[in-house]
Amino acid sequence: MVTAMWKRELHLKSITLEHNKPDEFVRCQWQSSVRVHLVYLTYRWFLAILFLATMIFSICDTGGNTKNSGLQYISKWPIYLTNWGYTVCTMQAILGAWLLTRRLIAERKPGFGTNDYEISFSYKVYWALNTTGIVMAFGITVAYWLTVYDPAIHKLDALNLMVHAFNSVFMVTDFFLVAHPFRLLHCYWPFLITVCYVVFSYIYYELGGSDRHDRPFVYPLLDWRLPKRTAVSSVFGLVFVLTVHCATWFLFLIRKWIALLIRKRTALPTYEENNHISSKLQPPLQMDDIIC
Repeated sequence: MVTAMWKRELHLKSITLEHNKPDEFVRCQWQSSVRVHLVYLTYRWFLAILFLATMIFSICDTGGNTKNSGLQYISKWPIYLTNWGYTVCTMQAILGAWLLTRRLIAERKPGFGTNDYEISFSYKVYWALNTTGIVMAFGITVAYWLTVYDPAIHKLDALNLMVHAFNSVFMVTDFFLVAHPFRLLHCYWPFLITVCYVVFSYIYYELGGSDRHDRPFVYPLLDWRLPKRTAVSSVFGLVFVLTVHCATWFLFLIRKWIALLIRKRTALPTYEENNHISSKLQPPLQMDDIIC
């Protein structure tokens, strides 16, 4: 069973953004109905508005009493990996809410059917953004508090906590609520974003760029004045991204296993009554049921 699971997950087809159950992108993992649940829709719009509002506040942050406060401080917003990651999280949250709203409108039209097995382009974009967002959120949170945060430079205020701590809380919570799968081979999405950022940091350095505190680097670990150390840091960073992705995939297996176990336990009385057999004779939960 485990071997079959790995063969199925590591199949080349799993690299693509194809899935034969598109309705899973507009359902909560824990709902029984295949139609859009209003509570879940409300949650998705709440999350989207929360991410968007925080992102706007982050962009408009002038730096307070720091040396380079004002427009110069604001102009450096795009150079930070934190803000790249938070932008991805915001985009996937807004797109996810919009997809649910569009599906709800479609469900209320006469003749609506749920027998569509082809995933649309908008679902694929959401899937890629969601996968990238969850991995980047957790990775940025860990990296920031372990290697970047300096009490002498960084303010420990609500905005800092929102973009460096609660970003992971929101994404992990959302991860355990969504119903769509998390593919192991989709690791190239967060990996490519991280590679792009490493390349950007080098180009930015060569062009004479500096951070908000006039230092000739964006992050200490990406100080290209020390190319060997920065190269090693970059490699470790990429390995860390892949590690986070794998850990998230195992969390996905746990989520699916719990959901299927609850569904099986809930349906057990009806199953026994219809088939006139004991629950002891029920087939055990298969790994193929989880990886789907």
